[in-house]
Amino acid sequence: MSVDVNEFRNFTNSSNLCEDLQIEGDWADNLAGHIFIVAPCHRPTDRHLFAGEGVIIRWDLQPQEGKIRVQRQKLNTWDSFWHSIQSPISEILPEAFFPARLGLIGVAEIANTGMVNMDGRLILTADAGRYWEVDPLSLETITPIGYFDEHIISIPLSLFPLVANTAHPFYDDNTQELITCELKSTLRPGKLFTDMLSAVYITRWDGEGSLKHWELEGTVLDGSPHTAIVTEELIMIPDMPFQIGMATLLGIKVAPQQTYPKTQVYLVNRQDLKPDLESVPSRLITFEGDSYHFLCDYKHDSNGKVNLVAVQQATISVSEAIKPYDVKHFSGDRYPQEYHGIPWMFAFDPGVLRKVVIQNDAKHAQVISQEAFIHPGWFSTMLHTADPRELFAPQGYSAIYQAYGGYHQDLICRRQYLSFRDHENRILTDEQLSQQDLPSVLAKIPLDQNWAELTQQIKTEQEKNPDTPVFNLGKELIDFYVCPDEHIFDSIQFVPQDKHGYIFTTILGPQGTQVWLFAADNLSQGPVAKLKMPSINFGFTLHSDYFEQVSPRKSHYNVDRWQSAVRSALRVPYEFLVNRPTDILNRKVH
Repeated sequence: MSVDVNEFRNFTNSSNLCEDLQIEGDWADNLAGHIFIVAPCHRPTDRHLFAGEGVIIRWDLQPQEGKIRVQRQKLNTWDSFWHSIQSPISEILPEAFFPARLGLIGVAEIANTGMVNMDGRLILTADAGRYWEVDPLSLETITPIGYFDEHIISIPLSLFPLVANTAHPFYDDNTQELITCELKSTLRPGKLFTDMLSAVYITRWDGEGSLKHWELEGTVLDGSPHTAIVTEELIMIPDMPFQIGMATLLGIKVAPQQTYPKTQVYLVNRQDLKPDLESVPSRLITFEGDSYHFLCDYKHDSNGKVNLVAVQQATISVSEAIKPYDVKHFSGDRYPQEYHGIPWMFAFDPGVLRKVVIQNDAKHAQVISQEAFIHPGWFSTMLHTADPRELFAPQGYSAIYQAYGGYHQDLICRRQYLSFRDHENRILTDEQLSQQDLPSVLAKIPLDQNWAELTQQIKTEQEKNPDTPVFNLGKELIDFYVCPDEHIFDSIQFVPQDKHGYIFTTILGPQGTQVWLFAADNLSQGPVAKLKMPSINFGFTLHSDYFEQVSPRKSHYNVDRWQSAVRSALRVPYEFLVNRPTDILNRKVH
């Protein structure tokens, strides 16, 4: 089994597209709504798979004469302008890094990772750089969110400073506000070239006015939050193993400090976010495993408990990537150029889903219980989805739909192996690893089952049936689909249609990007429909969202780009260095 990594990049993503694609199979006539997917704009000179400003792709799900319309348009941030200026001297600049790229006049704003449906407004996001708003109908880029001097600045680099935040903010329909967090970074004492430490600020935005910030008292992150987890009572900020230190910024070959091997999450009571305050207290909870994404109920039960699922994976690091001097761990061969810049996102260990119950009251928070689901043949947890109709339901989510990327020996470099071979969260030893690659899988894991018991049942089945392919274990216990050889599940999105809904997926395969549609209550039967895409390839795509309907943007909110740059140069360095909280936290913007 091999994967054609040439399909991970598409160098035509910068061109606009509008095509009607032929349906193959049973695409429901009443299927409606729109799916938005964001992808990086891949350019031949970019050194990282996730470099380049975002490309927004919209799929109109209502079939018209047996066809589905897809549209693509690249964001118009500053990134392409910088790229054209810097191309002649790109070889002498620092190496590209994730999640943003250092340039002569600051840090690129890529907005290529996630998105938010903000009551019909489309907001594009990343872990570094301001968010950008796009018209959901025309796909035209409208405005960045906030002037630089409205934000908490992580590092005041020239006209375009680094705004480190989270690629997954949360829009609360009940309070009609966007909730995120921003970081202010400092060098780590005694370890200037490994990692930076970051003070944390919760940020709220009502969609029209200026941003409001609260500093979390006594809270310092080693890594990046990547996600703001929000419930009706809490805002939770995780400290996740996305690390960017000065060595990474400057392109120096110094390994980052090893991250804490458990998941740390800081909890803030939403009722503490008073407009007249500049800081709020936080509580810290800790549970097992390396977490990268989360699925959390919004409602707490009558005892203050709330359920959270952590998507975990040992032996990976998405802030590291294959570089020209790397070799394949298992064969020792050097990598061809097309592998350079692919992140360490393919693991040599099974993925883990961890169900955590958190107890919260006004003064105390703790983990009440945790259960892990581990399938011995499913490696590399990727993206997940769930039924959005269940987010605000009292009973919460009923299931998580998880994509696993598989086990691909050629995509594991020697540096990655050496970094994680002795990691305490690793499940399998070298002797237990498969001698063959393992396929990508899409699985539905019910949340009402006991995951520890489910894991044990699959382990027992493996012991009794040693000749069964390890990735096929559990067919009588779980609904799942195994991808054919040379195919990988990429973006996935739940479509809330009828009682059970559908799962819309993009697939990377030998023919480039493919779209497969699954019935959400019967993954194992395979895709019920596909879209024929003979000449379209989007490359590696990232997160997605579902819109019931789209209409032209109605808001008049707008940030002038040139004024933003001038204000940044005049105000940001002073406020960052002098650190007057009242200047930043209570700033009024006119």
